[in-house]
Amino acid sequence: MEEQTTLKLMLAFTIGYLSVFTVLALLNKNYEFLYYTIVMSIALFVIILYHKKVHLSSHVMAGLTIVGAMHIFGGNIYLNETRLYDLWLVPNLFKYDNFVHFIGTFTATFIVYSLLYPHLDKKLEHNKILLSILLIMIASGFGAFNEVLELGAVAYLNAAKQVGDYFNNAFDLLFNMLGSIIACFFLMRYHKYKKSYSAIKRQA
Repeated sequence: MEEQTTLKLMLAFTIGYLSVFTVLALLNKNYEFLYYTIVMSIALFVIILYHKKVHLSSHVMAGLTIVGAMHIFGGNIYLNETRLYDLWLVPNLFKYDNFVHFIGTFTATFIVYSLLYPHLDKKLEHNKILLSILLIMIASGFGAFNEVLELGAVAYLNAAKQVGDYFNNAFDLLFNMLGSIIACFFLMRYHKYKKSYSAIKRQA
């Protein structure tokens, strides 16, 4: 019951900020982020529909909620006339944009693990390196798909300036991969615990 309440609160928060920034995007004629909002809304609908079937925990759902908020805030909030996405967290090294990509793919790696775990064969289940490589490759694929969505905004919504150049694109992919690698360090510890727990449960 407590988990259901938490999920409902996260859903209410997500619908709330999406509604507010959709109205703002319409008023400001910010069609790029209106496009992203539509994409996020479709993704949200699919997640709500299937989250139990794909074994997404409340922690993973919380991660998705945070990533969604970070993305929408990044494109709509300005600090001292600087868009949040363009803000340097570490001067000339690490932008807010990079942080969102890192956290986004970190979370995506947990989603991929949740999707794959029930279908792992014994060989893959016991090979942490191979499993990690598979998770990183699939999660990085999600990151690359996000870049394709951004290409749509550049091609049809004149968003080249907001999205950035090739160098920015390459850094996005780099931080996607780093987020997935770090996620695997945590996931392999959890995976080891989960295997041990399953073995004890089978023996009981």
